[in-house]
Amino acid sequence: MTIEIKTLSSNLENWQPLTKVADVFPQFTQPQLKRLFWRRDHHPGLSQCYRQVGKRGYICLPLFGMWLAGQLVEQYEQPPL
Repeated sequence: MTIEIKTLSSNLENWQPLTKVADVFPQFTQPQLKRLFWRRDHHPGLSQCYRQVGKRGYICLPLFGMWLAGQLVEQYEQPPL
């Protein structure tokens, strides 16, 4: 699983600007994505999907899909409340 994540995150074609993700995937609005990634530290594993470069935010689409599906390691290694 870790090797797959490294492979996905190292491919620059997988990283898309946050502003374009809502154009490609209409089920998300740009304000929804902006708020979600603004609070990425509150959602286990979401920080892996996002990188800030200057003023621009980028999302790794395959990792974001894995996060939505609950397949990232951080999502199921959290201690129960």
